[in-house]
Amino acid sequence: MKFADLHTHTYFSDGKLSPEELIDKALGRGLTTISISDHDTLGAYDYLQSNSITPKIDLITGIELSGYEGTSEFHILGYNFDLNNNNLREHTINMKKSRLIRAEKILLKLSSLGIKLEMDQLVTRVAEAAIGRPHIAELMFDKGYVTNLKDAYLHYIGDGCPAYVQKMYFSVRNAIELINKSGGVAVLAHPANSTDQSTLYRFIKYGLDGIEVIHPSHTPYLQKYYHSIASQYWLLETGGSDFHGIAEYEESNFGKFVVPSSVVDSIRFRAKSHL
Repeated sequence: MKFADLHTHTYFSDGKLSPEELIDKALGRGLTTISISDHDTLGAYDYLQSNSITPKIDLITGIELSGYEGTSEFHILGYNFDLNNNNLREHTINMKKSRLIRAEKILLKLSSLGIKLEMDQLVTRVAEAAIGRPHIAELMFDKGYVTNLKDAYLHYIGDGCPAYVQKMYFSVRNAIELINKSGGVAVLAHPANSTDQSTLYRFIKYGLDGIEVIHPSHTPYLQKYYHSIASQYWLLETGGSDFHGIAEYEESNFGKFVVPSSVVDSIRFRAKSHL
């Protein structure tokens, strides 16, 4: 049987591996399909294209968009969209700029707390990636301000902490519409981490195409629960390891949290309805 991991990250967002390294790793785990779903950026796909790299694996386009419902943040995965869609491209450019501004604000707040980090060092560290809190946490660790990355979030940059700054506001409804209008399908990422039942049903009314059923944060019970909802509302059931290549446990997750490749066929068929 052929399997796919539809939730992976490269160093173009907050992962550790290059697109080639990630693909090689997937092949080594016996996967036949992956989606690189970096946060708010298409950098990995641009890199492959600009370097004339033909993936040795079935690669379905992916992205993980940040969206808000009220003051709560959610992540919407997009699949099989048009990489050249102008509106999607414009959004990723705006998000990259806003992430840079956000990082500057976070560093100012950290400075007021006695944590002195240089913006130049952060920009050098991320290179072409879209700056995120993981990059700031890593720099804090390297400079000796925290003993581990978790402490950076718990005491400084996590939601509600002294140096927290919200991302550029973009609604979940807009995220779903943007993906659909670019010819792709919109899937709610790891719903157990963030979504109550009433919110999930509201997203379905917005036009959500699917739910990420298979995810490391979902117990077998939760997998059955989200499977039942997907079946009830004719939603796609996707899944993946959410691999970043940072934590040790991710190594065992990669190749374990997968879905049959037939899911990819279903995604591509569903995407046709948005063209």
